[in-house]
Amino acid sequence: MHYTNFSYRQRWWHKKINSRKLLLISLLVALLFNCFLASLNSTAPPAASIVKLYPPLTTATASSIYSVTVNNKPVFVEKYNSLSYVQFAFAGTANIEIQVKEKVNNYTISPKSYKLTSRQQGNKISFSLTVPRKLILHHVNSLDEKLFILADPLEENPPQLGDRQVTNIINYQVDNTGKINATDKIQQAIDDVAEHHGILYFPAGVYKTRQLNLKSNITLYLAPGSVLAAITEADPSHGRGLLQLENVQNVKIIGRGTINGNGSYWRPRKGWYTLILLKNAKNIWLQDILLKDPAVANVWMSYSENVKIDNLKILANPQPEFLNTDGFDFWSSRNITINNVLYVGTDDATAHGGDRKSQIHNNENINVRNSVFYNGNGFKIAATKIPNYIKDITYENIDVVFANELSGFWPISGGYFENIYFKNIRVEDILDTPEDDKSARLFTWLIRVGSGDPDSSPERFGHIRNIFINNLTVEHRGGAKSVFLGYDAQRNISNVVFDNLCIEGKKILNPHDAYFDIKNQYVQLKFTSSNPTIVNIKASALYASQGNAGQFQITRTGDKSKPLTVKYTIRGTAKNGKDYQKIPGEVTIPVGADTVAIAIQPQNHNLRQRLETVFLSLENQPHSTSYMLSPNFQAVVNIR
Repeated sequence: MHYTNFSYRQRWWHKKINSRKLLLISLLVALLFNCFLASLNSTAPPAASIVKLYPPLTTATASSIYSVTVNNKPVFVEKYNSLSYVQFAFAGTANIEIQVKEKVNNYTISPKSYKLTSRQQGNKISFSLTVPRKLILHHVNSLDEKLFILADPLEENPPQLGDRQVTNIINYQVDNTGKINATDKIQQAIDDVAEHHGILYFPAGVYKTRQLNLKSNITLYLAPGSVLAAITEADPSHGRGLLQLENVQNVKIIGRGTINGNGSYWRPRKGWYTLILLKNAKNIWLQDILLKDPAVANVWMSYSENVKIDNLKILANPQPEFLNTDGFDFWSSRNITINNVLYVGTDDATAHGGDRKSQIHNNENINVRNSVFYNGNGFKIAATKIPNYIKDITYENIDVVFANELSGFWPISGGYFENIYFKNIRVEDILDTPEDDKSARLFTWLIRVGSGDPDSSPERFGHIRNIFINNLTVEHRGGAKSVFLGYDAQRNISNVVFDNLCIEGKKILNPHDAYFDIKNQYVQLKFTSSNPTIVNIKASALYASQGNAGQFQITRTGDKSKPLTVKYTIRGTAKNGKDYQKIPGEVTIPVGADTVAIAIQPQNHNLRQRLETVFLSLENQPHSTSYMLSPNFQAVVNIR
């Protein structure tokens, strides 16, 4: 055996080399471990788009006319009587392709004001969205079936099963197959959950029920794919609501599920009930749900206040057709905001009335904005039982794709209509030929004895005053002239201002060109032209990432000689001040400028698992003409 005799210096040098090797190995291991941890937190940026599909019901009928994909994912197209619809949520960009059963020669995508760029090839129609929208595909060749596209934003903080405040309805042994009447068990769950101010969670499935009486301090969450359906074995709720909110406060009904009234079954059998009925209710929030097939009205509010309704979708398409499927009825109620809704129905999109049977007498401070209406009779303000006021009402930034009539005012049995604003309303089409209960007019404003109304008499007549119609654009005015009739110098129609009225491409400055029939001297209309301030928002930089800011731009038209402060709602799956640098809820466009930018600077990048959204929606100025909202009222920046 051979031994090497190292000197002290050689031994020292060898030891030093080994120490360096160990240090390098340790550093390499630490680096690899940190890389591994970083990979768990996603070193690659999240995908540029997310599409979330809602589970279809096994009992749902598929359309035989349309098929749809979103980012190459098939989306179930549900047939409901003579229409079809798809519903999904997305972030980023949604590339939508619609395949029709036959070659497409012509089609329309509404609202036209959105100015979507679409492409057609053979039997396919395609377009892209970067902002949530409610769209209608119609006039496809000679096909009667219309396709409604309900493109939602991603849900923000939906309740999670397992959370302390969340109760799963299945814990009450409730049938979710739609085969068994579950009313008693659901009602028991409502009673129990309300006691601890909790959330009652309905997973995907069908829950057959009769009238449910909600209690104060409860949230009903309908998860995507869940349906509360009126039973067909017995009358669900005659004269009341399938969901009855009476003498309650602090109630939320939210989620991407559906409330199905089975009205097509019940109305021919004399069924008469509203889907959601509020009576003496306060602090109510309805958000995101789909209301379908009512027997009568969809949402009725009487003697109620402080109600917020957002992103509701109403599909009321009964067959055979019947009336009374109103979208939103206000009866002696106040402080109500309805934002970003779709109404498809056979009667009034909104209707007003009232009496003095409760503490609230007047309809006031009601704000309806950023919505799409199809079919029905538009904006109705009609009979009240005892004289009261309907005042401080705003309709703004609404697309009326089709209607039998735009507006009917009837103060014929009590009621004074004052301070009502229509701002930036766009009408695509009015009925060509009058039919029963369908006037084919833009306006029917009459102060006269109502036929068939025992409460209508001259001593009970009210008036119509201080009505401001700004930027009303009508593509097709309908088959009949508008009619305006006052009664006398006190019970009259006065101080009605049409500013920037445009009918069939023509600026209107007199009643004759508007096809208005002024019946007597008790009608005073004024026509003006102005340069209004219209505000819109867009995402000028759609994506944000670490070191690359996203950006919103808010712009205005009109007068720039004064600063303009615009408020907006901040939503989205990203948290303001946590996932991105905090932004305020308003911005001021300075004197002389027409644009201001809002930067979105991401934070906590290493914790991000998927695309997050910053969703801004402009607020309007109710019963004011300081500025108006445009069709581009909301925008999204996506954080990678």
